[in-house]
Amino acid sequence: MKETESGTHLMELWRRYLEQYADHEGAAEEQVVLASYHAAEVLGVLTVILDREGKYRQLIDQRTGLFRQGSAQAEVFGDCLVNGTFTIYNHFNTLAHQFISGSSAGEQLIREVDRQVHSRVETAGQVDRAAAALNAAFPLLSLVTISLDPEGRATDAVRQVERRFLGAAAQVESASERLVNGLYRLVEMMQLFVALSDSELQDRAVQIAARFEEEDRTRDPLLKMRNGFCRLFELGHLLTAHLDRTFQAG
Repeated sequence: MKETESGTHLMELWRRYLEQYADHEGAAEEQVVLASYHAAEVLGVLTVILDREGKYRQLIDQRTGLFRQGSAQAEVFGDCLVNGTFTIYNHFNTLAHQFISGSSAGEQLIREVDRQVHSRVETAGQVDRAAAALNAAFPLLSLVTISLDPEGRATDAVRQVERRFLGAAAQVESASERLVNGLYRLVEMMQLFVALSDSELQDRAVQIAARFEEEDRTRDPLLKMRNGFCRLFELGHLLTAHLDRTFQAG
């Protein structure tokens, strides 16, 4: 995708998200799938926009192609969930490479996370695999977020999210609970990532986070998944659209 086309694509992606979400009102599984797919797609666009020298374009295209192939083949909810979550993981993996390039310790962490997530999903069920993907994405996003804060202004906030992630991970019992923990912590870390990327986005990121907290009164795991994927998409879209405008203006 050329950068001159990305703005139009992002507008169409937002419109499609609103229309499809309304079309599936009351159908939680369908809304989970469409929100996770939209989150996956916008993160892919973000990696393209950040790849200004084309260093990772082949990898990004490969991962986008796998997502499209999976979307065409997946029919049942579990298969769609795996397709969406692993694409989200793949794009956070690309982002980590983009932000941590040149750091041997960072690259080693990325490789270790990738090794672990693939070893864990070899015999796992669908929800377990989806949970593993999101839980593996979290340390990558944490690494990226910390890289944007060399002065340590957000260190306490980042560490709080990491502690919530580890604390909940030690207590949850079901695969759906593990999935929700990984997803929720991704949303919380994404809020920090967006705000650190550009202070102009902080107020809107806080608004999305406030809505996220409001919705978290439900005990239904499907609704929790839906809300988490929706907010992840909205934060990703906010950042991606802003960076696209900024780069084009520059």
